[in-house]
Amino acid sequence: MQSLCKFKASVSRVLGGVATGLLLVGVACGAAATATPGLTGTPQPTVVQVGTSALPASTAASTPTLIPADTLSPDKVTVMIASFANERFDRIFNPGGNDYSRLMHAFLLDSDVKEGRRVFVPGIATKWEISSDGLTWSLTIRKGAKFQDGTEITAQDVLWTLQHFMGPQAKDYMTTAGSDTRSMSIIMDRIEQTGPDRVSVTTKIPALDFPQSASEAGPAWAGVVMPKRATLHDEHEEADYDKNPIAAGPGRLVKHVPADSMTFERFADYYYQPENGLPEDRRLKFKALDLRLVPEEATRVAALRAGDADIAPISLGSRKQVEAGGGRLVSGQEGAYQYARQMGCWKPQFPCSDKRVRQALAYAMDVKLMQSQLYGGSEVFQVKGWAGVTPSTIGYSPDLDPFPFDPAKARQLMADAGYVGGKGFGKLIINTWVSVASPLMPESAQLAAEFWRRELGLDVEVKVGEEAALKNAQSLTEDLHGQILWRDNETRIDAAGSLRSSFGQPEPPSKAHNDPELFALVDQALAVVDPVEREKVLNRTYRRLRDEAYFITPGYMNIPWGVGPHIRTWEPYPLALYISAPHTITLK
Repeated sequence: MQSLCKFKASVSRVLGGVATGLLLVGVACGAAATATPGLTGTPQPTVVQVGTSALPASTAASTPTLIPADTLSPDKVTVMIASFANERFDRIFNPGGNDYSRLMHAFLLDSDVKEGRRVFVPGIATKWEISSDGLTWSLTIRKGAKFQDGTEITAQDVLWTLQHFMGPQAKDYMTTAGSDTRSMSIIMDRIEQTGPDRVSVTTKIPALDFPQSASEAGPAWAGVVMPKRATLHDEHEEADYDKNPIAAGPGRLVKHVPADSMTFERFADYYYQPENGLPEDRRLKFKALDLRLVPEEATRVAALRAGDADIAPISLGSRKQVEAGGGRLVSGQEGAYQYARQMGCWKPQFPCSDKRVRQALAYAMDVKLMQSQLYGGSEVFQVKGWAGVTPSTIGYSPDLDPFPFDPAKARQLMADAGYVGGKGFGKLIINTWVSVASPLMPESAQLAAEFWRRELGLDVEVKVGEEAALKNAQSLTEDLHGQILWRDNETRIDAAGSLRSSFGQPEPPSKAHNDPELFALVDQALAVVDPVEREKVLNRTYRRLRDEAYFITPGYMNIPWGVGPHIRTWEPYPLALYISAPHTITLK
């Protein structure tokens, strides 16, 4: 929160000439003022596709880059991040935690980078195949992969994990936000073991984005594999797992100090290595990694300069300080997108129920000014894409890019809707949080608020709350209806999951609309199995939904990471909001 208050002057300079007094009423600088409370037997399918042939280059093998054992560093890497989410280790109870979860856990599918694009590759599942009707995915489970307690991962573990995360019953006990898992659970028919090393997932409607949900390249960590437990849902078993989380990823959690730090040791038996027939060694190249919770960017920058941190998210404005300390900036390409999500707009009592109002807010945002003045240019911020559809996403085209800045058109739309000069609109509340890696998110929300004050005469208040609580409020309650949730989200190869959860399912409180025409449009798009036609249909659907402006997207970000002089190499993946590709980190 302190960092947000420090940046008020910066936002004021961005707007040059806008009264500072207007700026100061937008964000309350105190925990009490800003906290947002939380809520707390089937025949084998006919196979027509192998791997992820519906997606670009998804099964291409990696080029071997073997690391000799004697290059293992005895040193420790220290990473500082801004949030630990709720610090639980079971995905179904944690809407965040991408950084530590990906160190701990192994995924059904892994990922690689081919010709600059993030793609799916085999992981715990060596093959993934889809039936001709697009309803059943069949997974072949790798033999010999181990959990960190030495036990072997079996098809029974995979079966239990998938049933626990996204089985038909999962939606009934899911108590946290999780669009991928929840939307899958809603459309799930059954999850079965169909052979000694085979598990099948059958949905009620085609779910061609399932590989993404199962992959390390997915936007969340729904694709991890956990040891099976006695029941699918038992609060005591789940609490015990948090105390002693057994996972299968490259790092084994050995110490956890809540709200402070997590320490991981290298897991030497991590499955992704040549001895198991994989094309490269993706074990950590160092002995241990400390993950520390440091919300303040200034503290992270100072630690990088002093050698007390090796990697941390920073803003572009801190680049010179990091470089002065012998460090550098490493960019995570296309790492996250921001968007204003207008909540509950199908309810007629809210102004946003009028499409003209929603579009007016989009036309009144000068996103290019946000790019140049707040983020320092295109190196960090790109004015491209809509919602989860960015240039690397299936179905993207340039006509999905943000609305142009047209304040005259915005004012006319508001007047046509009956809100001349903002009169009768009421207070517009924007809820946001301090992001783990997406820089200056509260400041960008405040800048958007100032555009809407200046151009449309609206009374706007920005509230900064806690990430997990706000995500839960979005997905499980109607508490934010009539307000805006200004948030970031992970970019993705396939945005069909987001399309389904926000625009194609009428049941959850988090639905974006209540328009039967749009529900039918989304259902038709999601039913297309042919990969070429699917991309065309998705593009048409995305363009139609962009025009509705339930989601207003200023653009996406290349995540700037500060890297200290102790780090020799690190090649983070594109489409990653989190610390990615830790196997590429080597030390001097």
